[in-house]
Amino acid sequence: MIYKIQNEFLSATINSRGAELYSLKSRNDVEYIWQRDPVYWSYCAPILFPIVGNLRDKKTIINNQEYNMNAHGFLRTQEFELLHQGDEEISFVNTFNKETLKLFPFKYKVIITYSLKAKNLRTTYKVINENHDVLLFNIGGHPAINCPLYENEKFNDYTITFEKEESFTSPKVESNGTLNFNEGIRQYESLKSIDLDYELFNIDTIVIPRVRSNYVTLLNKESKGIKFSFPNYKSFAIWSPYGKMAPFVCLEPWIGYGDRHNSDYHFEKKDDIISLKALEEFSVFYDIEVIE
Repeated sequence: MIYKIQNEFLSATINSRGAELYSLKSRNDVEYIWQRDPVYWSYCAPILFPIVGNLRDKKTIINNQEYNMNAHGFLRTQEFELLHQGDEEISFVNTFNKETLKLFPFKYKVIITYSLKAKNLRTTYKVINENHDVLLFNIGGHPAINCPLYENEKFNDYTITFEKEESFTSPKVESNGTLNFNEGIRQYESLKSIDLDYELFNIDTIVIPRVRSNYVTLLNKESKGIKFSFPNYKSFAIWSPYGKMAPFVCLEPWIGYGDRHNSDYHFEKKDDIISLKALEEFSVFYDIEVIE
């Protein structure tokens, strides 16, 4: 089911399937969110939980039991229940069930809240441990931003600018989607901005394992676009499907990332794993601020 919130500047629609942001429009009718053409990519802003990226061989070991999961976990295909709806804010909840326990043996509750304030949309993830045992997970966002945003523009009219200079080596993305940190595929020193070009993504995904910035901007030559803020995330990735000349770019804040290529499959050894004790909560958010 599709739900809508709005204020005088923006309107947002959210699908209860995956609690996925389906649209973010300004009062000038500019659509900021990719509209899911399957020729390019059939999602638009999935929630990544309880893993980010790929498991090695799509399997993991938890408490000496083997479990199988597709890339980015299962929450993006789960149906959420409406928890609260107001004019400018809406919340959805998804709780563990028989099907999720076959994939992931932890009892969780995830609440997703979207809230508008002026020209800003905040997406908040809250994870609650419903277990008596420790809950382990990774989490991340994957919003796809239309690029270009306006007619008579091109993808490479846009620039991503970081709050702080970033120095990092992006790991090699292996054919099975795992990450090889022993073979850094591209190195950046004191990177402040990236001029978009489709050839950037011939390595698949640009991964910043330890991001310093709390925000980036994605702007055209007239300085229109968005400010994307993601405090308290550890990693950041930039992706557009290579070879398709897709009219969008994904800005992805992560806590955790895909398995290392030589992973021994044990879930508790995953990078940046979050650990919650019984009834503990974890919360993190990201903002999309429209710049017109």
